[in-house]
Amino acid sequence: MKAAVYTRVSTEEQTKGQSLDFQEDLIKNYADGKGYEIYDVYRDEGYSGKDLNRPEFQRLITDLRNDKFDVILAWHVDRISRNNADVILLINDELNPNNKKLVITSGDIDSSDSNGYMYISFLSTFARFERSMIIERVNAGMQKRAEKGLWNGGAILGYDTIDKALVVNEREESIVKEIFKHRAEGKGYKYIANELNTKGIKTKKGKAFSIPGIKLILNNHIYIGKMVWKKHQDWSTKRRKGRTEPIIVDGIHEPIIEKELWEKVQTVNKLQKKTFTTNRNFNGNFYLSGILKCPKCGAGTVMSKSKKKNGDYHFYYMCQSFHSKGKSVCRANLIKKEIVEEKVFKEISFLVNNGDVLNALIKELGKDNVVAKEAYQAEINLYKKKQKELIERRSKLDEDYFMGNIESTTYNRLMIGIEKQIKDIERGIRRLEQEITSNEEKVDKDLILDTLKNFEQFFALVSDEERKLLIRSLIKEIQMEENRKDVKEITFWFSSVPSLPSNKAGRTVS
Repeated sequence: MKAAVYTRVSTEEQTKGQSLDFQEDLIKNYADGKGYEIYDVYRDEGYSGKDLNRPEFQRLITDLRNDKFDVILAWHVDRISRNNADVILLINDELNPNNKKLVITSGDIDSSDSNGYMYISFLSTFARFERSMIIERVNAGMQKRAEKGLWNGGAILGYDTIDKALVVNEREESIVKEIFKHRAEGKGYKYIANELNTKGIKTKKGKAFSIPGIKLILNNHIYIGKMVWKKHQDWSTKRRKGRTEPIIVDGIHEPIIEKELWEKVQTVNKLQKKTFTTNRNFNGNFYLSGILKCPKCGAGTVMSKSKKKNGDYHFYYMCQSFHSKGKSVCRANLIKKEIVEEKVFKEISFLVNNGDVLNALIKELGKDNVVAKEAYQAEINLYKKKQKELIERRSKLDEDYFMGNIESTTYNRLMIGIEKQIKDIERGIRRLEQEITSNEEKVDKDLILDTLKNFEQFFALVSDEERKLLIRSLIKEIQMEENRKDVKEITFWFSSVPSLPSNKAGRTVS
């Protein structure tokens, strides 16, 4: 049997001397003793076990689905994941249906065996519990450090982290002071970002400054010698819903900004917040924001408006990079809202009413589905072949038992294994048949045509926000010509093929 060797070590475990080589050596020795042939070694270095989103593990899954090996070898179950649900899902959805297995080498535990499955489930449950305990301990330790005014790590402009303490970086200190000076003079976030980007000044991570980045700096108590902890709780899962009352205490690091300058900047921030007229009232009407691309840099676009003499507004789509980072990164490249939207809606109408274009799209989708169907059918045939073999073995086992050739305990043990494999195969066949049916539904010409025609009807009836959703459900990306008046191409979600504008001679799907 061919085996995939999987090893993982987190950043924290690396600092404790644990290594991928150590795991790999143990697993390879185990494989030699069992007679496994090593297909490949998959090494995730510096990744936690909180989920399965790791590059090498994802490569392993791809190779598994392409039938490159028969068994996954891991040192401990927590190397796969510290989440019980992930491990069980891997076994039930990826391994069992394909007659493959997971083996935990430290305990010689095999997921294809009922006892082994139970042990792996227990071990992964404990791994999840251990992870939650680790998180609690780490959070408690970080909170204690913060309450003492100590730094909890991370990159911050103006400081370097040396021996877990913040030390002023003189070059970056001057950048921070410049940002606060501009703001105290009443300059806007975009003005400050553009000034820095024009001078070629970069962020701590070597990127261009943006409005959100400038705003974050100007509201960070770190720069006046304070330590802030727990503005958000569990940001990765709760996002803004995890907002809490922060802990703000005196830090032990040297401040960069004087309190007088800080308070002046906060006053400017509050005044701007009160007087700022938000553009959100118009967002619902900008159906193409984000999917309409800047013809110069390829960034998405956001809304822009300019006031007419009569008090009304001109509305445009503006380059998002220019909006957030300034003219040193790109230009406004304004695209008139009414012109581009009219042309895009015309394209959708053309698509609905042009049979050649629609047929070309259907044919393109059909090609992919034929290939997919053939692949699924090939898998089904393999399943059915194995199913037939197992049914024949089951019949032979019944015959031997009734003839008295085998003991009842042996018969029961063997029959349980055969029945389990047959059920797994039946599940696999059903899953593949559902995939075939699902793909056939995707190329239903009438369904796509009805959807497009109903789009026009729905668009006239629904709210602005729902109109934006309808547009985005159809269109993936819109590219403009450099003159910012003509549509270069539109890419629809239901086809990876870009559509040329209808005003071009001999409209085709390239």
